[in-house]
Amino acid sequence: MTAADPRDPHARALRDYFGGAKDAAIVVHNSLGVCEALPVSVFFRAPEDFFAFERVALELCRGRVLDVGAGTGVHSLYLQDRGHDVFAIDLLPEAVEIMRARGVRHAHLANIFGFASEPFDTILLMMNGTGIFGTLRRLDRFLSDAPRLVKPGGQILLDSGPARLVGDADEAAVEVSLPGDGSYPGEVWIEIEYLGERGPPFRELYVDADTLSESAAATGWSCEIVFHDRLGGYVARLTRE
Repeated sequence: MTAADPRDPHARALRDYFGGAKDAAIVVHNSLGVCEALPVSVFFRAPEDFFAFERVALELCRGRVLDVGAGTGVHSLYLQDRGHDVFAIDLLPEAVEIMRARGVRHAHLANIFGFASEPFDTILLMMNGTGIFGTLRRLDRFLSDAPRLVKPGGQILLDSGPARLVGDADEAAVEVSLPGDGSYPGEVWIEIEYLGERGPPFRELYVDADTLSESAAATGWSCEIVFHDRLGGYVARLTRE
C-alpha cells in the first residue's frame, strides 16, 4: 500500500504513538540500500536520552530561537524550560498539533522557505538538520535567504554528515556514490513505511563538513565545526561578519 504524501506514514506513526501506541515503529528505506526500523519513541525522547551532538548544539543556543523541522518539540521544550523564547516550525500538521499539546508555546505549520518573522538570535536545525533541504541547491538557497532571519551577531546551528553505509560499531563509515543521475552523493532518496503503508520517495540531504563550509563561504557565512564524531557526523555553527 502506498501513501499519497511522502511523510504520511511518519505523521500517522507520530499520531498513533502520542495516542497511546507506545510500540509504534517506522521503517526507513533509502537509496544507499539501508533499511532501518526506528521506534517512534525516539521522536519523543527525554533530555537525558539526547545524543552527544544534540547536547553540544543546545548548549550553544542563545536568545530567541527558531527551531526548524521541530518535530514533536523535544528541543523546543528543552530550550523553553531554560528560559529561551522559542518559535518552532514543522511541515507536518500532526507534529504541530503534538507540539502544542506537549506545551510548546509557539508551534506553527510553516516551511522555512517563505517563512516571515522578526529575526532570531539562533536558528536551530537538528537530527540531520540539512535533511529538509534535499539537495545542495536548496541548501544554498536557504543560506542565501537566511540572513533576513538572523540578528546581527546571530547564528545557525545544524548537524549533518556524509552519505554513508555503516557496518558494525567497530567499523568506519564507508563512503558511497549513488547510481544514476550523477548528483551529490549526499542527496539521498528516502521512503518511510508504517504498518505496511509506504510513502513515495523524497530527497534528504546529508552534507559533509567540507562541502558545507564551501556552501557557507559562497553565501557569506563563516562555518565552524564545533563537534564531530569518527563516522563523519558533526555540528556546525554558521555566523556572519
